[in-house]
Amino acid sequence: MGLGRIGIIGTGAIGGYYGGMLSIAGQDVHFLFRSTYKDVLREGLTIVQHNEQVERSKVDPLQAYQSACSIGFCDWVIIATKATANQSLGEVIMPMVGPSTRFLTLQNGMGNVENLQKIFGYDRTVIGGLCFTCINRTSPGVIDCLLPGYVQFGQLDGKLSSAGKEIFKGFASAGISVRKSDSLEEALWRKLCWNIPFNGLSIAAGGITTDLILADKNLKRRAWDLMREVQASARSHGVSIEDGFLHRQFELTEPMGPYKPSSLIDYLAGKPVEVDAIWGEPLRRGLSKKVSMPEMEQLLRELIQVTTQ
Repeated sequence: MGLGRIGIIGTGAIGGYYGGMLSIAGQDVHFLFRSTYKDVLREGLTIVQHNEQVERSKVDPLQAYQSACSIGFCDWVIIATKATANQSLGEVIMPMVGPSTRFLTLQNGMGNVENLQKIFGYDRTVIGGLCFTCINRTSPGVIDCLLPGYVQFGQLDGKLSSAGKEIFKGFASAGISVRKSDSLEEALWRKLCWNIPFNGLSIAAGGITTDLILADKNLKRRAWDLMREVQASARSHGVSIEDGFLHRQFELTEPMGPYKPSSLIDYLAGKPVEVDAIWGEPLRRGLSKKVSMPEMEQLLRELIQVTTQ
């Protein structure tokens, strides 16, 4: 099914992959590039799938732009920027927003849907998409998908609306594994069970991969304690996360080997880390309900210290 004119904001690993998959499936996708614009014009955009065999698919035609004004109004704007760019997001997106434009945010952390609603109005359709996957951009025009995983769609006000079902079906028809969530807040808390400990400790422990976290007794204990605090904070907001789900986060991480979480990649590259969206906002929400979160407070202090040096 056609989704109309789609604009991609943040054409890194996530935006490049999902935008590329939609484009290859025949959707009308328009990519906003900035610093990599000339590189992508020269090299193109290629999706590399690491399945039993390595499969390479080129996005052709590639509708690439250096200015949002050149893209114009879109039916859907898909936001895959880092949450660190949220302050200037409205200014960047505005030229692409018409009276009926709808949004899908694929950003990490909490508060991203609320941020878009605050900027563009609470009557706007804003869908949250959580990406449970392993994707890296290895060069300006190459996106490597090591684990396709799935995207979980939800809305803050309950079940998916007709617009939400439309974007859900559009992703599915592009060969992307998708799931629905009757509670976006629950999905967000569940994702944070992995993101908070593994993204955070990989940086705070000196820039290490997830296998080294699992191999260190103290770091593994910290990861477990952080998950338990996320679980308690979620419970205080009416979201129940079973212990078995926490155990599975360790089971799923072990076969990843020496995996670099996305926040670690940003940190090592000298880019801003989404400290507030991934650690700050969940901590504030927990503390607002009087949940004791000493491990989270400690980790946040460590992250602020190392990422602001």
